[in-house]
Amino acid sequence: AFALMSHKAMSIAAIAVSACEHIYALSLDYAKTREAFGKPIGTFQNTQFKLAELKSEATMARVFVNHCVGEHLKGQLSSTTASMAKYWVSDIQCELIDECVQLHGGYGYMLEYPVARAWIDARAQRIYGGTNEIMKELISRTL
Repeated sequence: AFALMSHKAMSIAAIAVSACEHIYALSLDYAKTREAFGKPIGTFQNTQFKLAELKSEATMARVFVNHCVGEHLKGQLSSTTASMAKYWVSDIQCELIDECVQLHGGYGYMLEYPVARAWIDARAQRIYGGTNEIMKELISRTL
């Protein structure tokens, strides 16, 4: 049962980090083309700093997921580490996409924009495959 849970948890973590990277890329492109006050919003320092934070978070999530995949391929991934990946990366997914919605302004919650649909979909990541609270319970049992 734990092996199956680890596979499911890692699948969710991989989907979450891929969604982070995809929505980040869309938001970066949006920031380069969307104008406010006569210039692209990506030229404003606050937007630049936010994009830098989001890129850093997505990169750290990718490094952790890749590490977990490497451990899995060696047959050494623990269910605890898989639980950590599932809960942490899906939390990062929700936070990152929420910030991308904010960067899109009013368009961010319009379903015609992929960021709005991604925001809705991200929330489910923290629930299915075992809620993130269950993941934390499993992790805490090994402390």
